[in-house]
This record gives sequence, C-alpha cells and structure tokens, in this order.
Amino acid sequence: FFADLTPPTECEGEFERDCEAHFLRCLTNLRLIPDDRVFPAGFWVPWAISRTSVCPELQIRRVPDHRGRDLGYETNTPLADLAPGLKKLRPTEFGINREATWQRAEQAEGLFGDLLPVEIVNGHASLAAGTGMAGQAVHLMGMDNFYMNMLDQPDNVHAFFTFLADDAERYATWQEAEGLLTPNGRELDCGSGSCVYSDELPRRAIAPGEQVLLSDTWGFIEAQEAVGLSPQMYAEFIHPYQRRVGDRYGLINYGCCEPVHHFWPTLKQFRNLRKVTVSPWCDVASIAASAGRSVVLSRKPHPMKLCGPTFDPADFAATIRESLDLTQGNFVELIFRDTVPLNGAMQERLVEACGIIRGLIGE
Repeated sequence: FFADLTPPTECEGEFERDCEAHFLRCLTNLRLIPDDRVFPAGFWVPWAISRTSVCPELQIRRVPDHRGRDLGYETNTPLADLAPGLKKLRPTEFGINREATWQRAEQAEGLFGDLLPVEIVNGHASLAAGTGMAGQAVHLMGMDNFYMNMLDQPDNVHAFFTFLADDAERYATWQEAEGLLTPNGRELDCGSGSCVYSDELPRRAIAPGEQVLLSDTWGFIEAQEAVGLSPQMYAEFIHPYQRRVGDRYGLINYGCCEPVHHFWPTLKQFRNLRKVTVSPWCDVASIAASAGRSVVLSRKPHPMKLCGPTFDPADFAATIRESLDLTQGNFVELIFRDTVPLNGAMQERLVEACGIIRGLIGE
C-alpha cells in the first residue's frame, strides 16, 4: 500500500524519478509507519545486469487491475508437454553494462553526492541467483501439468530441474568471476519482505579489490509453488536442486507464501539456513518447536487482520499475542505482506498496529 501513502513523484527524467521514488519511500516509512525498517545512510546504484529467459518461447500476458497495476497474468505454458518440451530450454545469456552503471552513479554523485555517499552494489541479481525454480516450472508447464509430470514423467522433471540448477550455478559463478558481487549483510532486502541487516557476513576480511564470493553474501530460496506437495515429493523433486545453489551462500533466507512446517526435516539440511518464512498458512507451533533457536522465524500474520474492511484492535492484538506466545523460545520478526490498498482511516491503522505490537513485545 505504499502507493496509497506516498506523494507522487515530480521529477521528469527517468533516473531522477527513480531516485525521488526511493527517497519518498524512505521518508514515507519514517513518517507514517513506526516500525523497525532500517534504510541505508547512502544511495546504492545496482549493477546493470541482464539475463535472458531459459525458454525463448515463453510468453506472459498481464492484466492490469483497477488501478492499472499489472498483477494478474497467464503464460502460454510452452513446456506443457514436458517430454518434447525439454529441447526448448536454452542456457541463459547474461551480461553487464558497466558503462550504464557508472553513468548512473555519476549522475547520483552530481545530484546529491555531497549529501549522501553513492555506492555501486549488487542487489537482486546475486541474492536471487537460485530463486524461483518451482515458479519457472509453473510458468513453463502450468501448475496442473507440473504436478502431474512429477507422477507421469519423474525423470523428465529431474532433467528439467537439473537444467535450471546448472544454469543458476553458472549465473552465480559468472557474477563471482566478473567481480560483480558485493557484501549484502546490510540494509538490503533479502526477499519476501525481510531485511538482511546483519553483522555475520562477510565472515572474513575482504581487502579492497579482492573478489567477493557467494559465500560472503546472503541468498534467497523459495518454492511457493510446492504448496501442494508432500514432504517426500518436495525432498525428491525440488530441494536437491535448491541446495546446489543455496549451499554456496554464506546465509540464506527461505520461503515466501508456502507453509514450511512440514518441509522442515528437509529444509534444515541447508548448510546455512538463517531465516525461514512463517506464512499465514504455516503451523506456527510446529515450526517454532522444530526450528528452535537455529533460525529466525519471519512470521507473517494474516494480512486481512490489518487491512480488512474494518480494524478490530482487540482481535489484531490477540492474533499477534498468539504468534508471540508460540515463538517465545525463538528468534522472531514480524512482517506484514500481501496487504491490500488503503482506504479511509487505514493510514492511522498502521500507527495503531505498530503501537500494539511494540506493547506486546514489551510485555
């Protein structure tokens, strides 16, 4: 709902407008949402990295909502018939436009470099080198076909994920070799609404000009599309390929909307799991007891408790108290995701909700 809180941008240039939007987001959060989000004391310019699709035949048709935002979509599922479809896969091609990146950094320096330090970083490209394998399966096959293929064509499904894992590893290795990785254990996003702010990475002193490795950084791994799989099928068809990339990171954040409690016996095999999402569809008591203090539980309360047609402070407090009671022996963070647009007095709700949470944590 940031669009409902944030003043419109006024700059005309595309780069200037992007800068303005970033600052407006920081200021809006600071002034209107009294949470614990940490924003950087500088301005970061991401490397201009490009990457092609693994299937040139994939087409995505998007449908705007009533506000013009492209949220809904459908694909042409070019791998619906997986057996002949595998030959449609192509290793991705990736590249770096250093000149464009340097130009953006110079523009930022000229605009406000005297007020904020400007730094080139690697954000989403390194974080998500291995993210979204199950999502690609759904885009390319369709959800029903993906699930049926695991039953009817298990060898082809393994071949599909082997291809994706090989490609993801190649992409990650290329970023290392090109010197594009930057330590990200700071105020950067680590996927699914969480922040990687941490003093644990990198675990070594990195001299100026020394190559940064994936093991110096955070990664984000998830499989929302595994929501309907048994723990055994997740362990067989998806997790081994996630491990190929995930274990190369220094730390990883796992999960998004999928309930992870029944995958925990497999998930804990990640070499460096540090955060795990506890979505509204997750059994909080189960994951809290299983994970203990080995990971941070990124608890996401049901969004409609905050953004429903009416706001019931007592019901909201009861929901938060239940989560906190169940996670008393854990490290936990609370993240509100998938919220709907704001209307009426809902802006005031955010202040009240943060106050309720702070009070309960204080107890």
